[in-house]
Amino acid sequence: SELHLRLSTTGSLQPSVELSHFLLLRLCRVMDLWHGHTIEDVLKQLFANPDAVRPLPTAYFVAVLQAICQFAVPKELPTKLVETFLQRVDRGERMVQPQQWVDILSAIQLLDEAPSRERVVPRVIQHIVPKISSLPAPSLSLLLQSLASRSQSGGSRLADSATCYMALKRAQPAFAKAAYLAVKGKMWSFTEVVTIFNSLARLGWYSEALLAAILAQCVQTPFLEPHVPLMLQLTRSCVELRVHHAPLLQKMVSWYSWCCMYLRPKPMSADDIGDLLEFSHQLLELSFQSLELQTLLADNLKNPNASSKQLLALLAALAKFSHFPSEFKETCNRVCGNLADSDLASLTQSDLVEAFNIHLCAVFDGPAALKHWLTEDAAMKTFFQVHTSQKWYQKQDQERTAFLQSSAYLSLKSAAEEEGLDLLPSDPGEVYHIELLSANAKKQLSSWPSNPPTAVVCIKSKEQLQWYVPITAEGQLAAEQKNNRCHQFRFMFRGVVQKMRHLVAMGYRPAVIWMSEWNQLKSSKERSAYLRAAVDVVGPRSAAFSPSSAEEEELYR
Repeated sequence: SELHLRLSTTGSLQPSVELSHFLLLRLCRVMDLWHGHTIEDVLKQLFANPDAVRPLPTAYFVAVLQAICQFAVPKELPTKLVETFLQRVDRGERMVQPQQWVDILSAIQLLDEAPSRERVVPRVIQHIVPKISSLPAPSLSLLLQSLASRSQSGGSRLADSATCYMALKRAQPAFAKAAYLAVKGKMWSFTEVVTIFNSLARLGWYSEALLAAILAQCVQTPFLEPHVPLMLQLTRSCVELRVHHAPLLQKMVSWYSWCCMYLRPKPMSADDIGDLLEFSHQLLELSFQSLELQTLLADNLKNPNASSKQLLALLAALAKFSHFPSEFKETCNRVCGNLADSDLASLTQSDLVEAFNIHLCAVFDGPAALKHWLTEDAAMKTFFQVHTSQKWYQKQDQERTAFLQSSAYLSLKSAAEEEGLDLLPSDPGEVYHIELLSANAKKQLSSWPSNPPTAVVCIKSKEQLQWYVPITAEGQLAAEQKNNRCHQFRFMFRGVVQKMRHLVAMGYRPAVIWMSEWNQLKSSKERSAYLRAAVDVVGPRSAAFSPSSAEEEELYR
């Protein structure tokens, strides 16, 4: 009532209003209550004039900024406040603690539009970078989450804005060092460490020392029921940072399978099946084989809660795992042979591409009887040839077009000509896009295996692991940097593993070009020598390794 009297006016002019720092903060924290009220007009008038909040101490200014950014206020108001605040800092009129800078950055992340990014964010980051080492662990975590919220997966959005985020190039090593000390000092809980890992993945920041500390804590932490949702975050982060830590992945799969078996209702709900499919997809990307996971996928082929779309995804996942249980054919016949038009309409292009893997992997990796049925049954031929194969071949042709328009094609073509190698791009309509093929590949295939044709396959940087620890590594030592086999060999992952396996089955002799190495070559002479070595040499230097199973690791024990 006192505030209402102070806001009331007896004349035509708006009275001047004095608010204490604490009262202003309280009003801002419940700003949604003042919609249409006189107080809303007063606050708008107050924030429209940055000089009006000049008396606020820094701590109150930061708190008020955090409060108003939570509501649907005109974005130019808090942006203008921060700009004026930064000007006063530059003039030496304000003293700001490192953690307060992080709070400001966290607040204005909600104003994430181009004008505010260009005018405000980089200036705030420039103030934070020199002080990263002095940030307490909670502020360090908040800083990384704020930066990651502005980034697309892999850090592309930050990296592409050179004028806005040049300071981040300096921030990455400083943050990695500070975060490493925080993880080693056990300053973050397991949940916070997973969040840090996820943020690093979104930013595309790779630091071996920091990753070793994060992986060590993940390996050592006993998983509990509240940790189940974190399994998806962990696998996504591993894929984005190109980390295949088999002991950790096995621990995650065992825990996830146990939770699905004993903690979740039976049969699994559609949402739980969706989570299972996402989890499986990430592990397939990492080329991680697990009988437990395959059994869990197979068990849900008869789940009444699974939609037709989910059943197709389950079949595709099992096929890509090269696992064909007894229920596979029955479910395939029930779903693919009787798919209604409404179910087909709900499938996206990526769904249809994935569904084609049911046919493709069964033909290459499945038992002969299943292969014969899929290729001869009329209903199966109709589904795969009419509905899914078109999208698969469209994707291969899109990859072919992108390659022919790239600088990689020009440099490879030039190197092949210099070396006298008769290599040409693959024809449109091939089951897999192959960068370069022997000119008489079809003729050579007919005489295989005496003279297999060469298939030059480019393995992109995103398809090459940065960290690989085999399943046989044990205990805490498994997370140490010295156990990272990528220091000795190059390992591929993602869809190129399946592609290479199938090319060999088709009769090709793959010659691998690692784009991470190819793009570092400076002269045409170096590129010609690299291509010649890839085509001619057979051995560990030219081999394209992929993560191996426990049985393969034990062969030479």
